[in-house]
Amino acid sequence: MPNKYLVAIELEELSANAVLKKAKAQSTTEDQLDFIHVIDPTSLGYAIDPTFSGKFAREFEENAIKKAHTRMLELISPHDFPNCTCHVRVGHVAYELHELLTSDAYDVLMIGSHGRRGWQRLLGTHAAKIVSRSPVDTWVFAVPEHQPST
Repeated sequence: MPNKYLVAIELEELSANAVLKKAKAQSTTEDQLDFIHVIDPTSLGYAIDPTFSGKFAREFEENAIKKAHTRMLELISPHDFPNCTCHVRVGHVAYELHELLTSDAYDVLMIGSHGRRGWQRLLGTHAAKIVSRSPVDTWVFAVPEHQPST
């Protein structure tokens, strides 16, 4: 029976490729893989339009979503996933993933984690928040911080 996976990716090549390679290895050609990238609203510069209702803010957000979708396709296409859909959302990562997971019938969530150390780990990461709130099985893949030397 085919599974339905939601794969969360960052738009940075090293991180995305690490998660995409592992998602490919864990899935079959019959499985459906949906990919999601969540844009942090603070990165959109809402300070320019603090009401969140101006034309400039809407156009800026729409442009960011289009660029993120294009970048996702660039990152995903070399991995040749036969049955996939791309989602781009604006918001807080854990919340947006939870919303999508509960609105559709996913079997597994796949995410990458940079595995922060020391005080960064004590403060928590996106991965920790996502795992603690996930309504489905969640597979967390290690993501390298730097390109491995050859």
